[in-house]
Amino acid sequence: MTAGNLNDSKGIFDQNDCGMAAVLCFAVHLWADDGVSWWLGLFFYGICFLMYMKSLLLALFRMRRVTADLLVVTVMGVSFLAGHPLSGALVAWFISMGLAISFAVIQRTRRRIEALAKSNHKMVRLWKEGKIVERPVAQIRPGDTAIVPQGEMIPVDGEIVEGSSSLDESIITGEPFPVFKKEGDPVVSGAINLTSPLKVEAAKAGDKGFLYVMQKEIEKSLGVKPKTQQTADKIVQVFICGAVLYAVGVFFFTGGLTGNSAAALMRMAAVTAVACPCAWALSVPTAFAAAIGGLSRRGILVRGGTPLEMAGRASNVVLDKTGTVTLARPRVEAVKSFEMPPEELLQIAASIETGFAHPVANAIVAYALEKGFRPLHTEGSEYLPGVGVKGSVGGHEILMGQTDTMKSRNIEIPANAQLNGRATWISLDGKVAGVIVIGDALRESARGLGGALHGLGIKRVELATGDHEEAEARRVARLVGADGCQWGLNPNDKTALLKDLGARGITMMVGDGVNDATSLAAAHVGVSMGSAKADLAIQSSDIIVLHDDAASLLTIIHKGKKLIRVIKENYAWAIGFNTVGIALATAGFLSPWLAALFHHISSVLVVIKSARLVRDEHAGS
Repeated sequence: MTAGNLNDSKGIFDQNDCGMAAVLCFAVHLWADDGVSWWLGLFFYGICFLMYMKSLLLALFRMRRVTADLLVVTVMGVSFLAGHPLSGALVAWFISMGLAISFAVIQRTRRRIEALAKSNHKMVRLWKEGKIVERPVAQIRPGDTAIVPQGEMIPVDGEIVEGSSSLDESIITGEPFPVFKKEGDPVVSGAINLTSPLKVEAAKAGDKGFLYVMQKEIEKSLGVKPKTQQTADKIVQVFICGAVLYAVGVFFFTGGLTGNSAAALMRMAAVTAVACPCAWALSVPTAFAAAIGGLSRRGILVRGGTPLEMAGRASNVVLDKTGTVTLARPRVEAVKSFEMPPEELLQIAASIETGFAHPVANAIVAYALEKGFRPLHTEGSEYLPGVGVKGSVGGHEILMGQTDTMKSRNIEIPANAQLNGRATWISLDGKVAGVIVIGDALRESARGLGGALHGLGIKRVELATGDHEEAEARRVARLVGADGCQWGLNPNDKTALLKDLGARGITMMVGDGVNDATSLAAAHVGVSMGSAKADLAIQSSDIIVLHDDAASLLTIIHKGKKLIRVIKENYAWAIGFNTVGIALATAGFLSPWLAALFHHISSVLVVIKSARLVRDEHAGS
């Protein structure tokens, strides 16, 4: 690929402009036989030649590699010596134009991703010597006391020294429900303070906290990415050197040193023009650009074509649970009673929970309302922070809470209870009367997703979650159609899982939270769902789905497979055209003009074939 890299946008567009100007001037000269346009064309031709020469020399001395700039320089030089600079200008223009188009599409997508992942530089409020001051996170030191208003993110790792509140730690641990924290409890940066203001004493410097360290891990992981183009690059370098040597050989063997140098130069120019791997060079970037453009129209942003190609080759998919395949919104899955009708148990539970607003209470009350709930008179309703709720209904003492809550009060739980979800037990006068099973609501697009992934050639689908409820993890895995599930995972556990699966095949990770960030970066392909859940997850991802639609994963994999197929077709087409063209040029059947035309036809056809990737957007197509 000319200038083998797409990062020097200014150079690409300058080469494109100069090449186009040279072509136009030479065309005017041929049409009107105007001397001014000839010299003006030579001026632009010379500038374009020097630009390609500069790119070639930089590649040789800095990267120690041969790029297609060598062929462009050769064809421009030989075409000029043969008296056909228009052929050289056309070759230079077509290559730079194709790369400029590819660069523009890819860079536009990257800019959207970077804007989406822009860091939030809010100042942290600190309580110092009876005054409130504001400092950047990086300037916080151990012992500083941060003031965390309700609704704000905790900025430091430390301990609560004043206040108590429910915290949303889902983007750190994957736990979908709020966790109650009180004075003396440790907290981690990144958790959201939901209900009450807190004061948190920093245990670490701000740049040593969870979020900061996580960012560093992400940057380290992103620095090691698979390079699927290495083989293609080596082939291109061998082909380029071979084509130049072959063209020189054609010059010598067709009379270049025996007095017929003009005809030999014409044949050499024809060989060089048709051998220039424009179609080869355009095969990958145009396919990448078309695929990326097609996906961006569906709200799927891709960091270049390599991640998409890797997605098409993937054999394993790891799905985060909370917020990815589920809505992170609790819902009643079942009501089981042991000594009374289920309707009566639900009525008692909903009557107690009516006075509270935490997520589980909302889920129970909402479910009861669907069943025609009529509240009972309750007395002494009380929220037990971190434990559950209690109250009195009809003279009976009611306690509601999880398994640990019942065990801590020596209330026996039935050993044979088969539950598919998170258990909220209900005791009546110190004896378990029943249980309400709470589950994280599944995204409709995630139902049966595993089977659909298998249909696209994925060998294993694994559900991985920070949720500590085994029954809930298995329930979701069954609904999704995953081959297996793992629960209670911290970020390091998820990363280890990705590395283990990655050793057995290309692995995709799909997540949405900060707890997924390192595993997203460690995966061969990281896919983040949703545009605003966690900046770090977006920064560490190769592909970002802007809407919360798990089925978009099918579109991504399908597009990746289509991309691979189109690239292979493009390569086959380019090789076929080059082989036939070189043979015809060697035999003298192609003049430089026809060789350039032959070469440009192959390039245009490659672009047209790649353009199909823009339209082909549906997984089922």
